[in-house]
Amino acid sequence: MCAASLTCCPASLAATASCHTHTAVAGDTLIGLSQRYLAEPRRWQVLARVNKVDNPRRIPIGQALCIPVERMKATPQAGVVLEVVGEVSRRNPPGAGPSAAMQPVQKGDAVTQGMTLRTSANGYVTVQLADGSILKIQADTQARLDNSVKYEEAGFFASTWTVLRGRVESLVTHLTGGQPRYQIKTPQAVLGVRGTEFRVATDERLTWGETLDGTVAVSGAAGAAAGTAGRTTLVAAGHGAVTNAQAQVGSPQPLPAAPVLSGLPSLFERPLLRLDLPDVPGANSYRIQIADDADFRRVRAEATLPQPHFRVSDLPDGHYHLRARVANAQGLEGLDGTWPLQLKARPEPPIPTAPANRAKLRAREAQLNWTAHPQAQSYRLQVARDAGFTQLVVDQPSLPDPQATVPLPTGDYHWRIATTAAGPDKGPWGDAQLLLMRDPPAQPPPPVITPDSLQFQLQAEPGQRFEFQMATDAGFTQMLHAVASDKPDITLPKPQEGGRLYVRYRAVDADGFIGPYTTPQMVLLPACVRSSDMQCVRSGEHFITTQP
Repeated sequence: MCAASLTCCPASLAATASCHTHTAVAGDTLIGLSQRYLAEPRRWQVLARVNKVDNPRRIPIGQALCIPVERMKATPQAGVVLEVVGEVSRRNPPGAGPSAAMQPVQKGDAVTQGMTLRTSANGYVTVQLADGSILKIQADTQARLDNSVKYEEAGFFASTWTVLRGRVESLVTHLTGGQPRYQIKTPQAVLGVRGTEFRVATDERLTWGETLDGTVAVSGAAGAAAGTAGRTTLVAAGHGAVTNAQAQVGSPQPLPAAPVLSGLPSLFERPLLRLDLPDVPGANSYRIQIADDADFRRVRAEATLPQPHFRVSDLPDGHYHLRARVANAQGLEGLDGTWPLQLKARPEPPIPTAPANRAKLRAREAQLNWTAHPQAQSYRLQVARDAGFTQLVVDQPSLPDPQATVPLPTGDYHWRIATTAAGPDKGPWGDAQLLLMRDPPAQPPPPVITPDSLQFQLQAEPGQRFEFQMATDAGFTQMLHAVASDKPDITLPKPQEGGRLYVRYRAVDADGFIGPYTTPQMVLLPACVRSSDMQCVRSGEHFITTQP
């Protein structure tokens, strides 16, 4: 008696639910049952024909009777929008207000039979039906609620969604005391359940069904191809099936395993999230979703890429939940790996401007400069001997200006800046900068004065070369000599006239770093005693001084 549909038998499961089973008790008659169950109470002959009952007044106690669901009394049940993220619109069913134009969807809106919901590329909407079942409509998806009713006498709900394109996730309530019926239709397939969690995706060619919990019955869509609509395939938890354009349901296959996300950081301190998932052998693509809630009803960001390296921007600071999955070569997406995230990127740290990263300073102090943040009340500065900032030598928690002069002995240092805004809201540290502090150049020693030359012996480090200058003025505009030397021994012709001379030099390190000029030094040369042929025959006293 159940040949027309598998679902008229209580122990079986199929994609279409055509019968409610009533077990006859004493006093049952087909006339009484038709008045109790049917939308047209006088059509008891329907029950007689379906159940092959000859005497409508005599039904054996305990006989299982099929009550055709499409004939039963039903009360429409509206759903409700639980969450909306991004751009989501709706088209009302005919006769329920403006139906041609799409209207924006808001949290709390009713979702009635015949209503179409459409999400944009950044839109997500979560709908709860009257029986508690949840449908999460993902980005770039169009879905229509075809049917949502309650069969009062039978004590169960029935609902049908049609997904024209895109991806949805269903969490169907397990009900007691009745037979819940929940269907999702696509152009290629019909997927039916009595309480489970599953995903459905469709395009113009294929339908992908992925069962996460329970069992889903999949059959080819009616009218899609001859001889395929009545064939039902049961897809158990952890498996998926692909239905092709000819409404042929493929064999169930295991879903890819969940990627392991424990190697990801939990705290991100830059507005651009860099999510590098582990490579999964055999993965055809990777999908991530970031949501406000652990149930992923408010999905803030989603992306699908052929490689596991994602960049996500424009999220506000806060706590989030990440889930990721991979798809196999058939396009079936696997189980979810999940991971908690915290984004604390604001107020953003200033940008260091000077000295440059890896800069070398030949000085006893460093002038550190950074950009001014428009929201800053103050800045935090740390200087440490190690990259982990465990060996702090400077820790300034509240600097009013975007600069600081820091005395530092010779050594290698790391420095970083953070912004403190109103509140005080302390932002994250910026990227650390390496600073190489080296001894400043030694002042040139007094020259060795000979009758014909001035000889300078400079202090040198291995590999250094030198640029030495001599002038008659402290501003070095009246240059006498400018010498480049690979050696620290500098010999210059002695000016015969004597007087005040000024010298300075700078060292060029082996790595190309050009140090500062030394402080100009004055060399006082007395005029020489000249012979009759105007040659110097004697030098007087000489000395070197830092006084101009």
